[in-house]
Amino acid sequence: MNFDNLKKIYQFSESSHKDDYWKEMFGSNDKEWFTHATNPIKNSDTFPACDYYIFESRYYIDIELPGIDVDHLTVKINNHILHIEGYYQTLMPNCSYLLKERQNKHFLKKITIPTYVDEKTINKIYKNGILQLSFSRKE
Repeated sequence: MNFDNLKKIYQFSESSHKDDYWKEMFGSNDKEWFTHATNPIKNSDTFPACDYYIFESRYYIDIELPGIDVDHLTVKINNHILHIEGYYQTLMPNCSYLLKERQNKHFLKKITIPTYVDEKTINKIYKNGILQLSFSRKE
């Protein structure tokens, strides 16, 4: 690897954790997308963990929901707020736990959707424990 490539990697590692770097990368038109709290999931009590991103002009939200019965999930949008509600059940009946680390609780996740996203174009896919929601931009 030459020195120029090493320099680029170093510059990326120095900048990639800053919000301004990602705002610049995704463009100034998407400022609204970055108005949510930026605390990582491991440093908060937010549940379930989500990723927000833009790919090929669509807006995606991937939500970790392993073992969830999607028929018992409620997904709705009201005034540009996406509500995801359900119950994460991990307790096994009639057993004595020696270690219990997985959460067992009701959850309600609220995510602000930018006004320029077309809420009527929501697409839902549940695969391998990930609920993926996607939206297009309003024309």
